[in-house]
Amino acid sequence: MNWKREFEIAFVGLNQGEHHFNYSIEDSFFDNFANPGFEKSDIEVKMRLDKKPSTFLLHFNIHGEAVTQCDRCGDDFKMTIWDEFDHVVKIVVDSDVNLRNEEDPEVSYISNTDSLLDVSKLIYEFIIFSLPIQKTHGTNEQGESNCNQEVINRLSKQAPHTTNKMWDALKKKIKNENN
Repeated sequence: MNWKREFEIAFVGLNQGEHHFNYSIEDSFFDNFANPGFEKSDIEVKMRLDKKPSTFLLHFNIHGEAVTQCDRCGDDFKMTIWDEFDHVVKIVVDSDVNLRNEEDPEVSYISNTDSLLDVSKLIYEFIIFSLPIQKTHGTNEQGESNCNQEVINRLSKQAPHTTNKMWDALKKKIKNENN
């Protein structure tokens, strides 16, 4: 069976109004896309599709967890993934689909001859957008880092305590130019 079938919505038979879809996303989903940088994912995507005569208003609610590597200490940890996104899909004349797909990233266009709406790429993109820029362990109740303290201690001992002459020269040049 085609893995995408689960993410294809046959919208022709849907009545106008709201429809709800739920997707359980695990690691096998990401085999069809670029590596997301995490594993052991357990992500729930709830999607609301509001069907209008020539438009679909989509709302995605993403919530789950995945294991990734801490950017600070390098240990694996369970990261929470959560976010919400809205997206508009407009039905247009077949010849206009390719012309319009690059105008606005929050709007997609499909042909008036299509009968399926594939949401797999949108789900992938929105999960990726839900990831924090910096992935770290976070803190405990006392406000202390949950990172591997042995690694943090070693890194702090290895940190350079002297200034780099190249940066000193650049700072001096900038200071002279501003005076």
